[in-house]
Amino acid sequence: MEKLSRRQAVVLLVAFLLLGCGVGVFVGSRLPRSPSGTAPSGTGEPAIINTDETTLSTISVYVVGEVLRPAVYQLAEGSIVRDAVEAAGGATNNADLIAVNLAARLEDGEQVTVPSLTANGPSASLGAGQSAGTTSTRVSINRGTLAELDTLPGIGPSKAQSIIDYRTLHGPFKRLEDLQNVKGIGAKTFEQLKPLITL
Repeated sequence: MEKLSRRQAVVLLVAFLLLGCGVGVFVGSRLPRSPSGTAPSGTGEPAIINTDETTLSTISVYVVGEVLRPAVYQLAEGSIVRDAVEAAGGATNNADLIAVNLAARLEDGEQVTVPSLTANGPSASLGAGQSAGTTSTRVSINRGTLAELDTLPGIGPSKAQSIIDYRTLHGPFKRLEDLQNVKGIGAKTFEQLKPLITL
């Protein structure tokens, strides 16, 4: 075999390089591609998919009367009176559940009162103007009189007058939370009042 000249050797080297590049391009084009059009990384790590978390809306309901654990409970929006009674530990043996509409749908800030059995029917546990089951006797902080506001827990005549003075000076309350702007009504008092008041 005759010894190749320097020029022939260069030509052959270039030919080999071009052939190698062509094979690389061909193999690369045959690799599977991801939906985004890029070749997989080959790391074996699963793709991260961002999903929006669904935030469930809740309502505050005050459950009192013949239940095991009377208190304010956070329930899912769309809950009914039966859900509120169950959240409060269920009804006592003295509860008059026939007088309660367990299927009634609840609203935020509502009070559920489970009456007790009496010789004369329901209900010894209900206050004046209240109805069994749910009650709409919440006090309006925009329209309530001094006497009505005075009936709220933690609100005496002085704070009741402060509420009236505040709304006279600043106009009607836009939100229930604005009641905390009244001097003497803090977050703790407001949480106690929230189930019992309305705009």
